[in-house]
Amino acid sequence: MKKAVLIVLLLLSAAALVFVYNDDFLYSQQIMKITKIETVSEEIYRNNLDLKEEHYTRRITGEIQNGKQKGTQRSFLYDETFSSVVTDRFRVGDKVFIDGTDLQLKRDLYLTLIVCVFVVLIYIVGSFKGLLSVASVVINSVIFYIGLYLYINGVHLLFLCVIEILVFSVLSLLLASGANKKTLSAVISVMISSIVMLSLLMIVVKITDYKGINFNELSFLTVPAEDIILPELLIGSVGAVMDVAITISSAMAELIEKNRDISEKQLNKSAKEIGKDIMGTMSNVLFFTYLCAGLPVFVLAIRNGFLLKNYISSNFSLELSRFLAGSIGIVITIPISAFVSVRIMKRGVKG
Repeated sequence: MKKAVLIVLLLLSAAALVFVYNDDFLYSQQIMKITKIETVSEEIYRNNLDLKEEHYTRRITGEIQNGKQKGTQRSFLYDETFSSVVTDRFRVGDKVFIDGTDLQLKRDLYLTLIVCVFVVLIYIVGSFKGLLSVASVVINSVIFYIGLYLYINGVHLLFLCVIEILVFSVLSLLLASGANKKTLSAVISVMISSIVMLSLLMIVVKITDYKGINFNELSFLTVPAEDIILPELLIGSVGAVMDVAITISSAMAELIEKNRDISEKQLNKSAKEIGKDIMGTMSNVLFFTYLCAGLPVFVLAIRNGFLLKNYISSNFSLELSRFLAGSIGIVITIPISAFVSVRIMKRGVKG
C-alpha cells in the first residue's frame, strides 16, 4: 500500500512539474524564454570602503511564450550585479516576466519542485502521518490568512492571535497524534503555557515600555509597532511550544503504556530529564531560525563597515527578543506539560 501511494505521489509530482513548466497561458503578464545571453560591457565599482563589485550589462534574447506575440523574438539590455542583491542572474532556458524593460525570473517551477520533494520525502519518512502534517501546514496557513483578513477589517490582533494559537494547536496536534489523551494534554499544556507566557511578556512590557528593542526594521509599518510585537512573539513561539508539549506528553504516554504501575513521582522525574534534554536543542532551533532570518542584512552590514555591537543594538535586538520570548515559552512548557500529562494520563490507571 505504501509503495503504491509513493508511486502515485511521484506521478502527481511529475505531472505538477510538467504543468507548471507549461502554464504560461495562465498569466496575463508577458513571459519570455531566454535563448541567448551576451555580455555587452563589464565594469568594477568601488564604494568608500574600497570594496569592489562587478557590474555587467547583458543583452538577453528570447522567445515570447504567451499572449498575442507568442512565438516572436525580443531582445533587452539588462544590468546585472555580481552579488545579485537587487538583480536576478539569468541563464539560457530561464523564463522571465517582462515588465516594460524590466525582467523578473519566473520562479513557480522551482517552488513546485521544492514542494514536491518535501511531500515525497515526508511521506517516505512519516507515511500517512507525514501527509497529515503537510495538510496541517496548509490548513494553518489558510487560518492565518483569515486572521489577517479579520485584522484588516478591525478585529483586535492580540485577540485573534490567542484564538489562532488555540486553533493551530488543536488542528496540528489532532492531525499529528489523533484524538487521545496525549493530544488532549498537549493542547491544554500549549494553552496554559501561552497564557503564562503572554502574562509574563505583558508584565515585562509594562515595566520596560519596550526599552532596549529597536524597531528600525519595522519602520515600514503604518500602525504602532507595539500593536504587532506581542502577537508576533506568541505566534513565533507556538511551534516550539507545541513540539515540547507533544514530546513530553508522548513520552509520558509511552512510559505509562510500558509500566502501568509507574508512580507519579517517577513520571515527574522522567519528564524533568526529558525536559533537560530537549530544552537546549529547541532553544537552539529558535536561535538559528531567527539568526538566519537576519543573516543577509547582517552580512551586508558587516561587509559595509558596521561594527558588530552597533548592528546588534540597532538591528538585531528584535530578533533576540523573539528568540528570548520563544525560549521562555519552551522553559515554561516543560513543567506545565509534565504536570498536565501526568494528571490526565494517570487518571484511571492503577498506581
